[in-house]
Amino acid sequence: MINLSHKLKIKDFHNKMNHQFGFEILNILNGQVMYEVFQTHQLMEKGDYISFNEAMCSHGTSVAIFSDEFKSLRALGHKVSVQEYENFAMEPLKLLFEREYKCIVLWFGDDMFCQMNMLTLLAYLEQVAYKGKIFFNMVNEITYKIETIEIFLSSYKKVYHQFPKIQVISSMFQGIGLYMEYIKDDNEIVAYIRENEDQSQNELLENLFQSFHQYGLGDVQYLKIIETITKV
Repeated sequence: MINLSHKLKIKDFHNKMNHQFGFEILNILNGQVMYEVFQTHQLMEKGDYISFNEAMCSHGTSVAIFSDEFKSLRALGHKVSVQEYENFAMEPLKLLFEREYKCIVLWFGDDMFCQMNMLTLLAYLEQVAYKGKIFFNMVNEITYKIETIEIFLSSYKKVYHQFPKIQVISSMFQGIGLYMEYIKDDNEIVAYIRENEDQSQNELLENLFQSFHQYGLGDVQYLKIIETITKV
C-alpha cells in the first residue's frame, strides 16, 4: 500500500500542474508496473499518461533516438522482431510523438536503470527541440514518496551520445557513474556472482537485488549476466 501522505503529495502535485497547464500535460512513467500502480491507486488526474517500457542501460542504440536505426538496434538487442519492439516499446509512446504538450512530467526512480531511461527521453526532447516545461518526479518505487525537480534542456543529447563531463542533476550523475561500471566486462556485479556461484539461483537473485539495488536491475538482466558467466 502507498502511504496516504505520499499519495496526497502526488495528488497535490497534479493539482498544481493542472492549475498551471490544464489538460496539456504528458506524464511519462518508468515502465508498465508503475503505470499499473498509478491506475490501481487512482493517481491519474487530468492530462495523459504513458509508460516507457525499455531498459536503455542494456544493448546498443543509435545517435538518432527512436529512429528506424534505433528501433532495429533495440530489437536486435532484445532478440525480438522490429514489429514486436514497436508493439511493446513504441506504441505506448504514441502520444509523445503525435501531440504537443505544454508540460511533460517524468516519473522515474533514482537508480541507474531509471536514470538511463530518463536520459534517453531528455535527449530525445532536445532532439525535437521541445519548448515546454519539464518536471522530474523522483519516485521511491517502494513507498511512492516523490521529490520534484524542474529540468532545463541544454546538454542531455551530448551526455546521451558521449557521457562528457557536463553538469547534470545528482541522480543522473550517479546513474551515469553506475552505468560506466555496469558496462565493464568485470564489473562489481559480475565479481559478486563469481564469488557466490555455490548459491541457488533464487538465493543469488535475492542477494543481488539487495546488494545492488542502486542499479535498479530486474531478474531478466541478472539472469542474462549469470548465464553469460556460467557459459565461460
